[in-house]
Amino acid sequence: MPGTLFGRLAADQRGLTAVITGLALTILAGSAGLAVDIASWLNATRGMQAAADQAAYSGAYSAGTGGCTNTAKTQAKGVAAARGYTTGVNSTVVLVTCNASTSAFTVWIGQAQPMWFASLFLSSAPTASARATAQLASKVSDVCILALDGTNFATMQAGINPDAAELTGNTTLNLHCGIAVDSSSLAAFAVGGHASVTATDIYIVGDDQGSPAGSGTLTTSPIANNIFRYQPIVEDPYLGRNFTPPLSCTQTNYSPAGGTTLSPGTFCNGLTLGSNGGGHSDNFTLNAGVYYIVGGSLKINASANVTGTGVTFVLTGNTLGQSGYATATINGNSTVSLTAPTSGPTGGMVFFQDRNAPFSSNSTCGNGNAQNKLNGGSGQLITGALYFPNQSVCFNGNSSLTGAGQCTQIIARTLDFTGNSDVKLSCAGTGVANIAINTPQLIK
Repeated sequence: MPGTLFGRLAADQRGLTAVITGLALTILAGSAGLAVDIASWLNATRGMQAAADQAAYSGAYSAGTGGCTNTAKTQAKGVAAARGYTTGVNSTVVLVTCNASTSAFTVWIGQAQPMWFASLFLSSAPTASARATAQLASKVSDVCILALDGTNFATMQAGINPDAAELTGNTTLNLHCGIAVDSSSLAAFAVGGHASVTATDIYIVGDDQGSPAGSGTLTTSPIANNIFRYQPIVEDPYLGRNFTPPLSCTQTNYSPAGGTTLSPGTFCNGLTLGSNGGGHSDNFTLNAGVYYIVGGSLKINASANVTGTGVTFVLTGNTLGQSGYATATINGNSTVSLTAPTSGPTGGMVFFQDRNAPFSSNSTCGNGNAQNKLNGGSGQLITGALYFPNQSVCFNGNSSLTGAGQCTQIIARTLDFTGNSDVKLSCAGTGVANIAINTPQLIK
């Protein structure tokens, strides 16, 4: 009897299903919980990757061309913190490194993950992580006007509006190309009064706030809202160009009569073309080559009609008995048609001013003290670069759709615009250097 009872108990399987079901449900619940944990970890990784991308980009952007600065590293960490990732908080580690040779910023974010169910299967919490690397990359732009003044500290000291580019009054600047302003001032680009600027794109290291009072407008066309503020500086495309200083004077304080054909040479204490009268009665033809102006000023007066192909004016000084550096003045109502050489040390350059020429903080069009005045108006047709890297330029000129003037590039430390100017940048085959824009890019 007992044996029979035990046999029946051993053969009875009616409770086994419940046991198996219980074990299976436990495993299923654990697996489902593990899936929840894994999904949470994957979501955390995506968030970290987005934060690392933004932090690396911001670090490279903040550094600009300054390299691996501590300020840029702090900026990168600040962006990561704004996204919720700070070293020491919630088991998080944020590492920011910079490659000294490439100025590439790398951001690594790691964070220990919670284990709601995974502790059934794992002995320690896993770490989710993400990495991103960014650095500045140059791209060719359509910028035709560049103000190089990086800080404008001198003008701020003098109590003048610290703008590197300025338009006031009824000035209209119509650009079929872009403009860049390297000043970091909040008033880097001043458009006041009833002045207006239209360009394809506008890059400003600082801002255009603090402009003079009035209804000035700053717009881009054909792409609306293509104004970029707080950008990395735009590099001088001619920084590697140099010229050989002249050894002797060809002419001194030279003012030839109308009808003269000039040849390249060295003109000490200035060169004056045309009288102060009007009527365009003084015609001058310039043979191709480099015209060195050592001290004094290159002056093209209202009566002058000046033409030349393959011509560069090099404005220099402090040599050959001249203590000052040459400047340039093109007076209104003159007729100027000049084209730069297409190759050689001065290829693409109509004006090349010595980088040692001193800058005056009081050199603005408004007070009549602009160091260089290119005010030929509609008769001023220049194909090539006007390069004044350390002085101010007051500009009132024009470009044309064809022939001389279809490619005009203006680069100066500071720029003031008066009157109405229309500038184009159709420069294929002219030798004019492209102006590149530095923009951060994620590379990993």
